[in-house]
Amino acid sequence: MIWKKDKLRPSQPYFVFDTRDFYQEVYLRQGISHFYTYHTEDNNVLRTVPDGCIDLFFEYGDDGMKGYVCGTRLKYHCQDWSGRNEVFGVRFMPGIQPEFLACTMKDVLEQKIPLEGMVRYDNTEWFEKLGKETDFYQRIRIFLEGYTRIENRKAPLYGKKEIVQSVKQMVYDSDGTIKVHEISSNTGYSERYINRIFIEEMGFSTKTFCKIIQFQRALEFLNYGAPDKMTDAAVYLGYYDQSQFIRDFSKYAGVTPKKYLDMVERFNYKNRIKSCADLYNL
Repeated sequence: MIWKKDKLRPSQPYFVFDTRDFYQEVYLRQGISHFYTYHTEDNNVLRTVPDGCIDLFFEYGDDGMKGYVCGTRLKYHCQDWSGRNEVFGVRFMPGIQPEFLACTMKDVLEQKIPLEGMVRYDNTEWFEKLGKETDFYQRIRIFLEGYTRIENRKAPLYGKKEIVQSVKQMVYDSDGTIKVHEISSNTGYSERYINRIFIEEMGFSTKTFCKIIQFQRALEFLNYGAPDKMTDAAVYLGYYDQSQFIRDFSKYAGVTPKKYLDMVERFNYKNRIKSCADLYNL
């Protein structure tokens, strides 16, 4: 098995399986994981998995662009796609709440909400520019210009928000394997207090966030690795045993790890994802 563990890139693998012309540009800065774009067919089904992230969806059609804020799912979800056929997306890192959004992760949990009315600042002409642009790279550039201006004005975190951010970072750094009692020991706050303020901000427990990050690592492991045995994968990813790995993965992915790996190989997952370099033949 060959797999190089790097900074986690939270994924929605069914977006890759179920769409066409899927392009992704990894960023991993300013709280952004990556940008992506794809096309869907009419009457398509959209399948989503937990990723712990906020996504911005910009859907393009003959009548212009519509923007949406999408919160993380807490389990595998499948629904008929009723949106437009072209999407430009921005996926933030797990637990990151963009400064320009007047909402928390709890507010958008398991929802897709129109962006209109959710923006904190009046200076949003960059969204209008984004609506007129057709090129993937230029959409990224326009988004980053507006986003960076706002993020540079962001005030430092303090109080409960600072504690929650610290907890999220511990979970992220451990690939989701850290225990809540270890977080308590590291921060000096009780498990009960940590869990309460985490739920206030995120809408779900610290333990659930750990499981989601661990699941996302498992997805990456199966997407880019080739485990000889699922027992080896379970141990490597920090699961108690193979049964726990299968149970947790199936809840979040809708299929067992073995069936998911078969899907990755059958659809040639890695080669279905293109980058800006592929788009412009660089």
